Amino acid sequence: MHSYQRRKDPKLSDAFAKDAAQEDFLEGLNRVLAPRAEAEYRDLPEERPTLHVIGAPRSGTTLLYQLVASELRLGYVNNLIAAFWLAPCDGIRLARALNLHELSGSSFDSSFGRTTGVLEPHEFGYFWNHHLGYPDLAERPPGHEETIDWPHLRRVLINMGHAYERPMAFKPMLLIWHLRAMALHMPRSCFVWIRRRPRDTALSLLKMRHSLLGSYDGWASLRPRGVPSGEPPWRQVAAQVVLIEREIERAAAAMDPERVLEVSYERLCAEPGAAVDGVADLLAAAGHRPERSDRALAPFAPGRNEALESEFGRRVDEALAHYAEALPAAGEPAPAGGSVRGG
Repeated sequence: MHSYQRRKDPKLSDAFAKDAAQEDFLEGLNRVLAPRAEAEYRDLPEERPTLHVIGAPRSGTTLLYQLVASELRLGYVNNLIAAFWLAPCDGIRLARALNLHELSGSSFDSSFGRTTGVLEPHEFGYFWNHHLGYPDLAERPPGHEETIDWPHLRRVLINMGHAYERPMAFKPMLLIWHLRAMALHMPRSCFVWIRRRPRDTALSLLKMRHSLLGSYDGWASLRPRGVPSGEPPWRQVAAQVVLIEREIERAAAAMDPERVLEVSYERLCAEPGAAVDGVADLLAAAGHRPERSDRALAPFAPGRNEALESEFGRRVDEALAHYAEALPAAGEPAPAGGSVRGG
């Protein structure tokens, strides 16, 4: 088994804290299963496309992933399969043995990316931390990409699709720093990129900080290099949003446009069926049009953070304007490191 280390997470508030005994149990189970799982992986051709739902944290990635998993006949990581992050094909086989792979539907509820219910999609964070070599959710230094075992990751992902007998869909947050490499090693990869108004995304990140950590000062979710650590929280989340969006913009500009679909959060909420059809078209262009459910989808109410808007809205707007000017655009080189401070 490739070297495994448990992910380092910040101390969470009581409502979101993980059960330490359960974490130990699941890690022990995975360590037992992993050697056999590794030995069973086969070198298979990339016969099916793989779909990745991408976007900045709090931009609507979970809702989009729930829609994809619920409405299209694809393989996806549900909350049962997610418990097998070092032996994912075993999790898929168990789901198939229980006939869970034939069930679909979502409550479309989530709490900062977390879902409940065995059939609900899971972002599979431990899996991506392990295979991409991340001890936490912070962007790694230059040169890290060369340390990732891409042939092995390709083998695992293709074997998962083979076990499911369908194209796989994922919501891999850490992959935003390695999108071009993923497209290079798995050319049939497709990316659906959800974009939300930066102000709303930043305010939602502030809400996430306070809910998960009990304070606006703690760090939540992906941490790009270059985010100022000594700045107030509203400036940090503004830089976080701009840096992540710029990173995805750079990657998307360098990839086959037929493999990337942009979806706005606002349109997703207003016309969810149209967004699902767009994803089906994206996969069809890669050689596989998935069957679609015939359910009628009602519009969703876009999330709003009115209390935070009155407290932080103006300051977030000013910070976003500053970082949009100070940070490199999509066609320019990414920052080499260090912080970008305000003027």
